[in-house]
Amino acid sequence: MRLPFAFLFGLSCLAAASPATASMAEVAIGASAPTSALAGSGAGVAARDLAALRVAEQRRAQAVASRDVATLRNLISGDYYHVETRGRTRTKTEFLQLLSRDEYEFRSYQVDNTEIRMLDNGRAAVVTGRFRAEAQDTDGPRPLRGRYVRMWVLGPEGWRNAMQQTTEIRPLATPREARAQH
Repeated sequence: MRLPFAFLFGLSCLAAASPATASMAEVAIGASAPTSALAGSGAGVAARDLAALRVAEQRRAQAVASRDVATLRNLISGDYYHVETRGRTRTKTEFLQLLSRDEYEFRSYQVDNTEIRMLDNGRAAVVTGRFRAEAQDTDGPRPLRGRYVRMWVLGPEGWRNAMQQTTEIRPLATPREARAQH
């Protein structure tokens, strides 16, 4: 699935626009969609498409937590692009292989503070939020907190996750720790 240039340009404009001035629906997952957000967005966002995206987001989070590669394979687009918290990039195949091996797993994985911004007349969406996880990697268990951005595209087969970028939220270093790092 190739993303249209207009969508990618819109995504870059989204980063520069504040949510208050952008003309898009913004709805938190789990909350009912405000009628004003759906009607006033000008994008013709259908309530059923928004509800289906919420379900896809929930299914994705559950599949990551349980390492359900079959579900993720159906939810992720063929040209998926994944940027990890430490900057490494992965394709769909690499991401699914990582989850299926015993090298890395989530002991827990929860998302919160999720917002959905519908774009391209409801055919695409940017989902942002926070996550908390306990990851088990080769070095042992590691608590992880972060923020994520996911891009979803609506096609004939339903919503597909086309891109994810995560950023770890780390505690601020004390002045002494900051000096020691330099």
